[in-house]
Amino acid sequence: MHEEEASPYAKAAAELNEHEHRTDAARVTTSLSAGLSVLRDSFYRRLHDDVQRIIGQDSMLAPVSRPKSETLTKLETELYQIAESTIAARAGGYVSDEAWYGQWLLGLRLGASAKNVKAQERFAYYVAREDRDRRLALSNLLARIFPESRKVPLILFHLLPLAVHVATALAFGDQAGAAALRDQQVAQLPAILDCRQCHGAVLDNGKQCSLCANPLWKWEFLAAV
Repeated sequence: MHEEEASPYAKAAAELNEHEHRTDAARVTTSLSAGLSVLRDSFYRRLHDDVQRIIGQDSMLAPVSRPKSETLTKLETELYQIAESTIAARAGGYVSDEAWYGQWLLGLRLGASAKNVKAQERFAYYVAREDRDRRLALSNLLARIFPESRKVPLILFHLLPLAVHVATALAFGDQAGAAALRDQQVAQLPAILDCRQCHGAVLDNGKQCSLCANPLWKWEFLAAV
């Protein structure tokens, strides 16, 4: 296949194989992207769909432009997830160069937009902060661009970063690490184990429980805290 014909995934996998001296980068790349996509979309559903379903739409909170607010919310979620995955890769020892990995993942997830100055600044801001400060930065920004996010149970913002770490561990084949991270989530939200369908099990990246929405749970489970 000529380089110009290679898909973004194939290019990213080739770069990861070369830089990290791997042979399984195609699997890692596909798994990681599948996991992060599910989390991004599920997070938005928790902020929007669940809030409207449980509380109803408050005209005082509804953004002026729904399409724009959705785009901005998902972009910020992506940047946050990329930063969390970079931190997870460092903590798990999955890559030799976390700075390179962060830029690689930005390119994989954002394409040409990865070089946008504001995107780079937001990513750098998240990576440089401690856990609590990263969560607060995300929740505070979303409160401005997507006011409905103020209504979700706060536990959601504690579960999201751990969910990203789980997805990263799974992508790199660290099943034990993923299980330990799930235990941390259960400690914060024991109701995770109450799902009669998945029973709180760690699911493969890209999979989602149709009953509880594991790996990022529906309002009924979040509110059980």
